[in-house]
Amino acid sequence: MSELKSSVIFGRRLVDFSSQKFQMGCAASDTSHSQTKTSSKPVANGVHKDKAEEPKTDGGKTEDERVAVFKQLLMEKLMSIANEPPMKPLQPVEGTERTILVPSIFNCQETLAELNDTGIPTNSNVVVTYLKSGTHWVWELMKMLKKKQAVADGIPKEMGHLEFFPPSVLRKINGSDMPVYATHFPLWCLPKSAYTNSQLVYVYRNPKDVCVSLFYHFQGMSEANPKDFPPLSFDQLFEMFMGPSEANLMGSWFDHVADYWDNHRTNTNVLCVMYEQLKKDPVTEIKRIDKHIGSGATDGLVQEVVDATAFKTLKKTKESSEQHIAFLFKGTMYRKGEVGDWKNYFSDEQSRRLDERLEQWQKERAEPVPLIFEL
Repeated sequence: MSELKSSVIFGRRLVDFSSQKFQMGCAASDTSHSQTKTSSKPVANGVHKDKAEEPKTDGGKTEDERVAVFKQLLMEKLMSIANEPPMKPLQPVEGTERTILVPSIFNCQETLAELNDTGIPTNSNVVVTYLKSGTHWVWELMKMLKKKQAVADGIPKEMGHLEFFPPSVLRKINGSDMPVYATHFPLWCLPKSAYTNSQLVYVYRNPKDVCVSLFYHFQGMSEANPKDFPPLSFDQLFEMFMGPSEANLMGSWFDHVADYWDNHRTNTNVLCVMYEQLKKDPVTEIKRIDKHIGSGATDGLVQEVVDATAFKTLKKTKESSEQHIAFLFKGTMYRKGEVGDWKNYFSDEQSRRLDERLEQWQKERAEPVPLIFEL
């Protein structure tokens, strides 16, 4: 039941993306998405008959121009999957029979093939998370550390996300301005070189707040298209969350966190950061991240990054960049960012069930995973 429900939810929204293709194509065909022009050439099914000029993707382009290129490539991907099932299991990765659900909009197979062939460029920096665990937050602060400038840009996180496009395509879009990649890939999906030749920052969050945040994320997708996206109750989301990896988008929280946590104990290229600890003591945690990725930030810059990435500040400054991906869902990636909001949603029975699952899960770890459920 959980697998079917998750497929319906993601699937209907993905199929409905077609209603946005023409609008996206117009925006991508101009040099700036903010100066969209309507072509006088005839169209068929929302697509211009004449092939658009190959977009230039040198690193000298403005943020708006790079976003337009990203939208154009994404539009082409959406059109190419029009007749495919919207959700599908990830094809088997060599050496494992494990699988996860992935949307067809993702280019997971292409990315993993490239990673296996050429890997991520040596000494790259990658923020890795399970869904709704601080990806946007840490991606922004890591970029600020690498650029040595505590200023949020107008680039949406999706333009650095490995699930959307392989590293070579992301570098083509962003040019030399590709300081940090982001991904939700489970560890077992990645070739060993991805986490031995690069610096990975793995951010994890307590599962109860993740569950609530996922609920609102899915709700925003339903609000974007109520006809094709049936609303999902919190109880239904909870059951899906408690299900196996093959029934969850990008896998199970329990498997995802366990693999990275267990790996980091013997792999110095993986740094584990707890979302709640980053909220509680951002200066100390950002200094840990800075040391791990070798950005050499001064104490002054660290404090500036703390201020620039405070939740309310970042939410306000990134609102405009979120509009670039508004066709994916209605709402904001920055909802509350609180610790302990789960108490307003979990029933006593649900909390008990998850606690029991966690207790057994922790017994399977050589070293227990620190978790904070309220501050």
